[in-house]
Amino acid sequence: MLFVSPVNTLEFKCLQEIVKNHPLPWTRIRANAVLLSDNKTPLQNIAKIYGVCRQTTATWLKNWEKSGIFGLVDKPGRGRHKILSPEKEEKVVEITTSSPRSLNQVLAEIQKRWNVKISRSTLKRTCKKKGLSWKRVRKSLRGKRDDEKFAATLVELKVLMHQADKGEIDFYYFDESGFTLEPCVPYAWQPVGEHIEIPSSKSKRLNVLGFIDRSCDFESFVFEGSVTSEVVVACFDQFAKKITKKTAVVVDNASMHTCNNFRKNIEKWEKQGLFIQNIPAYSPELNKIEILWRKIKYEWLDFSAYESFNALKNALYDILANVGQDYHINFT
Repeated sequence: MLFVSPVNTLEFKCLQEIVKNHPLPWTRIRANAVLLSDNKTPLQNIAKIYGVCRQTTATWLKNWEKSGIFGLVDKPGRGRHKILSPEKEEKVVEITTSSPRSLNQVLAEIQKRWNVKISRSTLKRTCKKKGLSWKRVRKSLRGKRDDEKFAATLVELKVLMHQADKGEIDFYYFDESGFTLEPCVPYAWQPVGEHIEIPSSKSKRLNVLGFIDRSCDFESFVFEGSVTSEVVVACFDQFAKKITKKTAVVVDNASMHTCNNFRKNIEKWEKQGLFIQNIPAYSPELNKIEILWRKIKYEWLDFSAYESFNALKNALYDILANVGQDYHINFT
């Protein structure tokens, strides 16, 4: 047989629909082979297009002549059967989440339960299909916090944010962070088998105290010495002189923010229009300035900043001076 029998209009439309939309690739290929043959494309040319032998192509066309569209579809039962049923795949996810750090334990448990042996690649493929991914585990203090206080504070913060959006008040986050020549280790694209090496050494500590609002208006103070409650109070005194309307400042429960020296200044600041909004212990996600520190340490500081203390200082000062301009965070 050189070519298939002429395809009528209805068959032509059905074959085109199969080529475009059928979920199985080999069914689409066979349908297109029939269309090519109907267009007088030789068998050997069709075989070359799809990387199969001439006999295979001839079998496709004979099945079409014999059974029509049904001859293009694989019969049920052909191909390798799945090792894991959908029910077992769900159980595999449960086993994996109970032992998330060791696939070997999961593989052993699967073999013990069902006497089924699967490869690590099959297990990984199953986990990905079910929405799991291999990523860094996060440290968390969430289990130690008071959930009622957290929920109540979250409501209070939303009220303050709403007032700030209406222009009734200004709303800032405050915190401290330290920077040394011992870098935080970030992720980076690297050639396979090679590693980017970041300089690391002991050094003095640059302490940054900062106020930031949700539009990235940022005020910072940098110290090379230790940060005491006196330093924090002095920073708040300077910040209070610059406010132009009632201003709420979120602070966490660090000892410098709860000590007597800090608390005895709160009434003075309130008379100036600056009000302190405390957040519960173990609730760092409520203080959005933490995002700024993370961005600086893991993204914005170039690797070259860790070559010397002066390089670190210059790079850090440049970033701090340009937060809200060259360096921006979307807090929404």
